Amino acid sequence: MSRRSGRSTTRRVLARLSAAVVATAAGAVVFSGVATAAPAPPAPPSLQGMLEQFTKNVPQASDLLGGLLGNPELTDLIEGATGQEVGATKAQDFMFPAPTFGCGVAGNPMTVTVANAQAGPNFPIPPWIERGNLRFQAIPAHVDIPKQSDLRVAWFNTTTMKGGLAPLDDNLLNVPTLSKTVTTGEGTVIAAMFGQVRYESGTTCTALGTVGQFTA
Repeated sequence: MSRRSGRSTTRRVLARLSAAVVATAAGAVVFSGVATAAPAPPAPPSLQGMLEQFTKNVPQASDLLGGLLGNPELTDLIEGATGQEVGATKAQDFMFPAPTFGCGVAGNPMTVTVANAQAGPNFPIPPWIERGNLRFQAIPAHVDIPKQSDLRVAWFNTTTMKGGLAPLDDNLLNVPTLSKTVTTGEGTVIAAMFGQVRYESGTTCTALGTVGQFTA
């Protein structure tokens, strides 16, 4: 083979390789352009996200109640028909959960009892509480049906200088609600909650105690 013939063959091979490279590059450009022109559709919003967005635009029950109770004519109508002072209050928590022994979740021998107090007037939305009263409520973190409540609240009104010891022995359909509405009088009330709750299963929760300060 002559040198001229060898050079011609080399040129043909290089030309074919160049054409192949150009074709590949052109294909890549075309493919890239198609991908850019038609991006993947966005993922649909999650159910949690939709719920959060929905709740942002839904008025809370307390806001609706506040709007209704802000109407003097409606308030006068309710008070005239029921003889109860209309109002809306929020529960006030004790300072910390009470350490509780003898019961718990998933077989644990220790848990906590949370407690709060709510002042009056709170009407017509339950719980109904009159002015000058505090409704104490305790809830041990234990899954069972209460049978007997030996929980107690010791309270003292620093405004009236009166106090007492009240059992949380209210019940609903013979089931203890672990609550009690106490006539404390208006003012600043300090209180301590402690005692036991017995359950249908035979378990007993013993709450060592918690304290709190409340406005009645």
